[in-house]
Amino acid sequence: MAAGGREPVSGSDSRRAPSVAADGRLRVTYSLTLDAGESPEAKARGIAFEQTVELPEGRVPADLVNEVVGRVESVEAAGDGKWQTRISYSADLAGGNFSQLMNLLYGNISLLSGIRLVAVGWPADLLAAIAGPTHGVQGLRSLCGVQERRPLTCAVAKPLGLSPRQLAELAGEMARAGVDIIKDDHSLADQPAAPFRERITMCQAAVEEANRAEGTSARYFPSLGGGGRMLRERVGHLQEVGCRGAVVMPFHSGLDTVAGLAYESELALLAHPSGSGVLFGAEHGVAPEVYLGQVLRLAGCDAVIYPHAGGRFRMDESTAGAIRSNLLAELGTLRPSAPAPGGSIDPARLQGWFRLYGPDSVFVVGSSVIRAEDPRRAAEKWVATVRSAFV
Repeated sequence: MAAGGREPVSGSDSRRAPSVAADGRLRVTYSLTLDAGESPEAKARGIAFEQTVELPEGRVPADLVNEVVGRVESVEAAGDGKWQTRISYSADLAGGNFSQLMNLLYGNISLLSGIRLVAVGWPADLLAAIAGPTHGVQGLRSLCGVQERRPLTCAVAKPLGLSPRQLAELAGEMARAGVDIIKDDHSLADQPAAPFRERITMCQAAVEEANRAEGTSARYFPSLGGGGRMLRERVGHLQEVGCRGAVVMPFHSGLDTVAGLAYESELALLAHPSGSGVLFGAEHGVAPEVYLGQVLRLAGCDAVIYPHAGGRFRMDESTAGAIRSNLLAELGTLRPSAPAPGGSIDPARLQGWFRLYGPDSVFVVGSSVIRAEDPRRAAEKWVATVRSAFV
């Protein structure tokens, strides 16, 4: 066992693993693609100033250069015409919230070109001030009454357009099939076809009825969006009817909103990656293993859905493995978040995915079960395959 009682993770590039620094500085590695005539050193210096004081180098007082401006610690050739630079920032500049943290890591430079954030070294003091996941991998298992160290199974109540009664029937069938988590499709909100309160009340009741009939502990995770008073009222309704978890979309809702939910509601949060694909450019943006594997974990997501290798969203095995590793790796005192690969997972190929993702994952299956002639029977077969591989 590794430190913290975790097994070593595999299927990742060690260069992408999260690291912790004791000197109070955020160390950020950017991959640089240069325009014609552009100097890598000048581009790195430009990032250091743009991300902090937003002034040209010659217009900044010397004391601010020393105390506020990012420090370019290295600039190195990375092959294929690319360069890498490591720039450190004072953690005090993060301002105690996720909006400013992301602004510091990848703010104005997102509007430029040829700059990709590929790694972060997190200061120990900053990590200590972040609550992170309230449940984590083991907490999710406990919530679902799972004693064994095996992947959790998750089915999706979909599609958009079904009535509350139809969605509740499907959720109940999945619970009776032995699925651990039944989550709303992330597109379900408060549409006329399935109003929020009616849908949540009926789906939760259907899952509870199935649990009583089968002696199981399946959990229903509704899709939760909105902000301000609307969000508080919706969280209150979830708690009132007995829901213990929810699906959130951090890219749309905002990291601070998600972190507040994690800290204040005690709901287990399953993050959906909707919208975040705009970040994942090959030469400009944020590496998926940083945003999905580290940032969402810091923001309090107990499990993170992301495209699995070989699915319809074109995620390669190296990146999928790196996301998994970052979610599970030791990172200060933060609980590990469960990797939740999804997106056209074929139950017939589960053995291969087991080797890549391991026992601390949540396997999300949607259309391949729902479109079956007998969805409950298809779900039962899928659940049995997962359990037999690890128990």
